[in-house]
Amino acid sequence: MKTNGLISERVKVDSELLVGTTAASTSLNYDMRHYNQALISVGIETTIGISTVSIDLMESSAATVAGTSAAGGKAGIVLGGVTTLIPTTGGVRQMTITMTSLATDLNALTISAGSVIKKFTNTTSTALFNSSAWASTNLYFGSTVGSTANTGLALSIDALKTAIESTLAFGTEKFVLSTGSTASLTIQAADAVVGNLGFNTTNTGYTALVNQAVGAFNIADDELTSTANKRYIGVKVSTKLEATRAAITVIRTGGSYKPPTFSGKLST
Repeated sequence: MKTNGLISERVKVDSELLVGTTAASTSLNYDMRHYNQALISVGIETTIGISTVSIDLMESSAATVAGTSAAGGKAGIVLGGVTTLIPTTGGVRQMTITMTSLATDLNALTISAGSVIKKFTNTTSTALFNSSAWASTNLYFGSTVGSTANTGLALSIDALKTAIESTLAFGTEKFVLSTGSTASLTIQAADAVVGNLGFNTTNTGYTALVNQAVGAFNIADDELTSTANKRYIGVKVSTKLEATRAAITVIRTGGSYKPPTFSGKLST
């Protein structure tokens, strides 16, 4: 039913894309005049893996004037994580785990979805492949072939996928899983996940690369530096070791102003 109006008639939504480079890049400046609240969301994406990326909330006095950081006194956000430790505080929504021939029997890794942490242990034991040997605190994966051959790696990744989707682990509703290569498994957080993805291991046979991470800022108009006529907001994406793309979404609402037509093509 549309009796209460459309969302696009109640809030102002803008989107833009920052092209992927290793250099720092800054969004457009968005005017807070006639609005009392805004949220800026930044989605970072790359196919080669993100180590860490910093995003900062900027404020400016004009549409074409470069902004200054820490708008509203808000600290910047660090997204991503390193190959053996991806914290759930890194805003990670998609990551790819790769297994190598260095993985050995009883090596373990942990995968997190918010506060839920599950341990997965590699094994060549047929008995441990049976889910009856698993517990919610430790699930097994691997193959009798081991990890020194491509066949063993492929079987191990398939077994890891099965273990992750087990009811003792995360089930089938939390992640979208795909095997992109012989020895890799891509994990994407589904809508049902509360919190972000995490990964940890002390073993050299496993690495994880961050493919997508998201961070956001809430800001109110009275948090901007009015004494310097700062009424525009934006974001800066920096500290990038890899060429990343950034999708920016700006939502503004409140005040006495009715949002204009959506900035883009709106379906009927």
